[in-house]
Amino acid sequence: MSINIDKNTERDLQLSVESAAKRLSEEKIEVIVFSSHVDLSTEPGHYVIFWEISGETNEDVLQDFCNCLEKWFIDAGYMSSKKCKTIGALELRVLEKGTFEKVQEHFLGLGSSAGLFKMPRCVKPSIMPRLCRFRVRMW
Repeated sequence: MSINIDKNTERDLQLSVESAAKRLSEEKIEVIVFSSHVDLSTEPGHYVIFWEISGETNEDVLQDFCNCLEKWFIDAGYMSSKKCKTIGALELRVLEKGTFEKVQEHFLGLGSSAGLFKMPRCVKPSIMPRLCRFRVRMW
């Protein structure tokens, strides 16, 4: 994933989510599945992380997790772009339960094999339904 001069890999995203998920487990909640996309519809562009979680929580807790997610984006290009304000605040979207199942059905409808399907870690904005329970931005 890239917005400006940054280069964030699937591994960077995985580490970020795993770190936040450890803290989320303290709330007796787990990340069931996640994905992301680069949102260039606003100036400056920013990353959006989609989570489907196992329980309920509030915006204050999610704000803390959003901050935790961003700490793991350590690419030098990302960090300098944040300082120069050429990359916007990270956004966390918690989706309704079953949203990723609908995404999977979409890909299976396009001919993907159910046995080989792996949820993409970076999706086009048009693929991800707009079924958000919470939307939190890193400030």
